This record gives sequence, structure tokens and C-alpha cells, in this order.
Amino acid sequence: MKPHTSSERLSPKQRLRIQTRHRVSIERFGYQPQALYWSSREIQQIRFDILSRVFAQQAPRGEESAFSVLDVGCGFADLRNYLWDKGLDIDYVGIDLSEDMVQSARFQYPDIQVQQGDLFDQGFAAEQFEFVLLSGALNEVVEADQEGQGRYAKAIISEMYRICSKGVAFNLLDARNEWIASRPDLQSFVPQEIVNYCQTFADRVAWEDGYLDNDFTVFLYKDAETVDA
Repeated sequence: MKPHTSSERLSPKQRLRIQTRHRVSIERFGYQPQALYWSSREIQQIRFDILSRVFAQQAPRGEESAFSVLDVGCGFADLRNYLWDKGLDIDYVGIDLSEDMVQSARFQYPDIQVQQGDLFDQGFAAEQFEFVLLSGALNEVVEADQEGQGRYAKAIISEMYRICSKGVAFNLLDARNEWIASRPDLQSFVPQEIVNYCQTFADRVAWEDGYLDNDFTVFLYKDAETVDA
């Protein structure tokens, strides 16, 4: 997998815009899913439920052997509590570009590890986490020129795969939805485009839609023989 170039990463201006947007959103909505641009907690949890299916093929673990999970764009770290409530034993790390989101997550869940910054800022090693998840963090347009639209999202996806040892799950907005596709502030994709891209580097790719009319989820897996090589 080739290294990512600077053109695939966020500029200081883009970082500031995202951070400011989330600061204003927290001030308006507080610790609610609406501050993360989810329409409701129910919609947020539908997406979480689909993401959690990435663990379905895993054998049961012993009490002292939790899955290591990285949550990219973690927001308030709600995904961590959702997975715990489902009975999944996880060793959770969250990252978010917004310092306000990070501080809010630490305030609500003092026992968890949450780091501030972009995924490329962290210097994570290859296969450092068993699973890497992302929910909603790629729904905002961050690139100014249409020609480059999607480069950052695709770079994030391939980086998530690089640092996982078992699997990746992420959701994106579905460009087949007319209202979503008409919004210049929202980033959306045709599912097959993303699947085709992921098949250029992932051992196995699956995807799911139909749970919402404007969203789809992609699952990437590493085969055991690839991980052990």
C-alpha cells in the first residue's frame, strides 16, 4: 500500500473549519447526537448496530482477551458504550479532530482513552488495532475542488485497513439518494465505487445497505494467513 501524499490530507484551513463547526454544534445541542449531525439517537444506533456486525465472524474471547478497537472520528465516544452494552469486551481508543469533542468524551467517560487529531497525526503502527471503526466522520465535504473530491476519504479508508489486523467497518452517505447527492456540503459515494476501490488492497470486502435510505456500510477483512505473514 503506497504512502499517502500531502494532497490527501487535511489542510490547516480545513481542520479549523471542521473544529469550528463542531464547537458551534456542541454549544447549540450539548451532549446529544444532534451535535454530531445525527438526526436522532435512534438513527445513530442503527448505524452502530450495522457496524458491530464486523465482529460477527470472531470466535469468543477469554475474559482477559478484549478486542482492541480504534474509533475514528469518535465524537462523544458513544460507540464505545454501545458496544459494551451489547456485551462486547473491547479495549477502546477513540480519536477526533475536534478538541471540544475529545474533552466532552473524556468528561462523559473518564475511564476511556481518547486522543485529539487526524488519523494521520497519530503515527499508528501497521496492524496496531484488531478492529478500526468509523461512523459518520466522512460525511462532510472537506475538499474545495470537485476533481479531488473523495481523495481524503479514500486515504482514510486505506489507512484504517493498514493499522487493523482483523477488520474495518465504516459507513458513508449514499449518492444514489437524490437529496443527499444534491447537498454540496455533504460527501456521498456510489457504493460500488467504494467497493471497487477497497478491492484494490483489502483481502475481503463486503457491504450492506437498506437499513436507512441514505447510508451504506462497508466491511474490510484481513485473512489470517495475510496477518501472520
